[in-house]
Amino acid sequence: MRQSVLFFIFFAISYIGGGVGMLPLYGHSYQGATNLSDSLDLFRDITDIRNQVKRSVNQDTPDPPTVVPQAISQPIDTNRFEVQKTKTRPVIYLPPVNPLDSIYSRKPNGTLLLPPVLYNSESMRGLTFRDTLFYDPLFLPMIFTGEMLPRDLSFYPPKDTASLGFLIPQEKTFAPQLRHLDFVKSVRRQYYIDHPDQMKYSVAYFDSIPPIIRDAEVKESFNPLRELIKPQSTFSLDAPNIEGVQIGRKYWVFSGDHSLQFSQYFFSENWYKGGTNYVNIFNKHILKADYAKDKVKFNNSLEWRLSLSTAPDDTLRNYRIGDDMIRYYGNLGIDAFLKKWSYSMNTEIKSQLFNNYPVNKNDLISALLAPLYVNAGIGMRYELNKSFQSVRHRQLNLTIDLAPISVNYKLIANDKVDIARYGIPEGKNSLLELGSTITSNFKFKYNQYITWTSRFKYFTSYENVLAEFENTLDMKLSNYFSTSVYLYLRFDDGVPPNEKYKYLQINQSLTFGLNYKW
Repeated sequence: MRQSVLFFIFFAISYIGGGVGMLPLYGHSYQGATNLSDSLDLFRDITDIRNQVKRSVNQDTPDPPTVVPQAISQPIDTNRFEVQKTKTRPVIYLPPVNPLDSIYSRKPNGTLLLPPVLYNSESMRGLTFRDTLFYDPLFLPMIFTGEMLPRDLSFYPPKDTASLGFLIPQEKTFAPQLRHLDFVKSVRRQYYIDHPDQMKYSVAYFDSIPPIIRDAEVKESFNPLRELIKPQSTFSLDAPNIEGVQIGRKYWVFSGDHSLQFSQYFFSENWYKGGTNYVNIFNKHILKADYAKDKVKFNNSLEWRLSLSTAPDDTLRNYRIGDDMIRYYGNLGIDAFLKKWSYSMNTEIKSQLFNNYPVNKNDLISALLAPLYVNAGIGMRYELNKSFQSVRHRQLNLTIDLAPISVNYKLIANDKVDIARYGIPEGKNSLLELGSTITSNFKFKYNQYITWTSRFKYFTSYENVLAEFENTLDMKLSNYFSTSVYLYLRFDDGVPPNEKYKYLQINQSLTFGLNYKW
């Protein structure tokens, strides 16, 4: 008897278990519900379109259920639902309400209708039923990424920007997507904090996951301004087929320096000290031609100075010539065995172009080829060219010509000129002297605007001495305007001395005007 009762109970449990194993779902036989461990598995089975289609084909559509469903989040307990047995309809067990139904609506076929913003056409290209695939991080399995701090973390109080307004409506920018992304990250971050025991996976254990990109790289990669200026089409950058041309070396180098400067003085008739009104014009032109090939160097310089001024005190002439000089200087050298030294031969020729008279007199002081100075010598040259790295445009150029054997020749080609003024003996119009000469040219460019140029010459016949020292300080105000200070000192003991200056001669000027170099 006891064995019969146990067999009856076992048979009843088996019958009930088999009945529970066949759960109708939305009018379809749902098999395997007792094997579902939680509501997530139930959700996956519901959204499996393939199984749902198979069930709808194999079964008839039943009447709608009569039991009101209840939303639960715990594993399904089949004993909670009432079993309604009828003769015409099968037993119906309704599943719990899906929480996603309160967020998204469904299509007639039962699939979720997600917003278009959640679809990524590039990653979903070629797939079907894309509306049933969830790639939003809000619905994907939780994987720990290590991002525990919010993107806009700040220790300062938030600024009130509501009153500022927006130039572009927020709906037409990336603001909605950014807000949705921040919301997803905040939900996942809160889940990390509330359920750390549920974190079974981490990005550190997945080799196929690309490394986390830094914010700076993301901003640079997705810069909208770069996308706007990105070219629509690309062109080949292959080098065109151009025939090469061999450029020959240039041995001659030409340069020039031109100045036109002036000064003006005005005094009223009642000026307490008196004075003379006059206008002075000064022009200077320097042309250079330098040749260099292998060890041979040939430097040439041609200079012309002319200073004219009005002469209100001169009753014979309306103008006065202050400075009139034309000078050529050449140096031919061959590099020596010492660095910066060369064997050289230099020549200097100097004269003037116009006649020069004293005030209110017709006595000719100087004229063309009266006097004419020629100096030539053989020796060595030292040359230094230096650029300073500490200061831009600062340069130093120095040349020293040493001629232990040199010739100095003076000629007065005009009989009206007083030859005694130039140290030539009576009855002669020329003088030839042998001796030694030292010539130095110095140029120091302090910066782009200030340049000091100096020239020094010393000749001795071992009886008389002739020394010249010229200095010019140029101060550029712009590319075409400059101010110059000129000082010319000359010592010659071969001429009669002056009562005041003896053998020293001085020429000084301060001018302002145009300047051009090439």
